[in-house]
Amino acid sequence: MFLVEVLKAAFLGAGASAALSFCLNISRYDIAWGAFVGGIGWGVYTMLIPDSGVAGTESFFWGAMAVSVLSEILAYFIKNPTTVYLVPGLLPLVPGGGMFQTMRAAVTGDLAKALPLGLSALLSAGAIALAIALTSSLGRIIRSIIKQYKKRDR
Repeated sequence: MFLVEVLKAAFLGAGASAALSFCLNISRYDIAWGAFVGGIGWGVYTMLIPDSGVAGTESFFWGAMAVSVLSEILAYFIKNPTTVYLVPGLLPLVPGGGMFQTMRAAVTGDLAKALPLGLSALLSAGAIALAIALTSSLGRIIRSIIKQYKKRDR
């Protein structure tokens, strides 16, 4: 049952990523890759959501890490910018629902509820940004090493 839920979530994440790729006018070939990346990222997040014992922020971090790593790998091999795959792939992970709940609680005057919701959404967004920054830095270092290795090989 758990595997079916994860696969269903990955399929829905891929659909959302494909729809955003289409709206951003990304080429047909790259839409499929963007959908694949988004599906994997949302599947990783779904596997690690708090029911499985992992904190929500960590789930966002590992989902964004999967999206970032796949985007870097695809960008290297397909020779496209990383953002072509990263932006649509991150769409399912954006904590928009948490921000909506925060604003709704704040507007209705329930500040005791708005504060923890806002903090959770902010931490989730920070975890996503941290995963992207770490992966991007590591990707640049690896590409630099590969470039130096190729130079030395000549």
